[in-house]
Amino acid sequence: MSYTSLPRVTAPYAIAFSIEELLLVRSWAQQRDLALAVATDQVLNGAEFEEMLIVSPQSRDRRTLTIWRTQTAVFAQTPQSKPRAFDSMRELLAALRPARKRHTTWLRLLRRVSFGANAA
Repeated sequence: MSYTSLPRVTAPYAIAFSIEELLLVRSWAQQRDLALAVATDQVLNGAEFEEMLIVSPQSRDRRTLTIWRTQTAVFAQTPQSKPRAFDSMRELLAALRPARKRHTTWLRLLRRVSFGANAA
């Protein structure tokens, strides 16, 4: 009798957000007239994401800020930057700067913060 090997089940890299976090980000985005999209069940570079938040200006289709959660941190990344880790969603949102000028790049939205051991 031969046994076929069962597929190996691994935990996703990024997990889903809590309802409180989703409501917090939605409120934050609405106050700034930003569009918020929730992408579920994504696979990027071999990593599985249960849920990702995509924030962009209402007038653009381009993604400007991507947010995801792991067991230990909340991460944010602009298209031109490396991911930055935060201890909580509130900390991440507090670190975002409002765009002052129309030509301000989204790369500059995240303040320079030392992230210690949680940095990716």
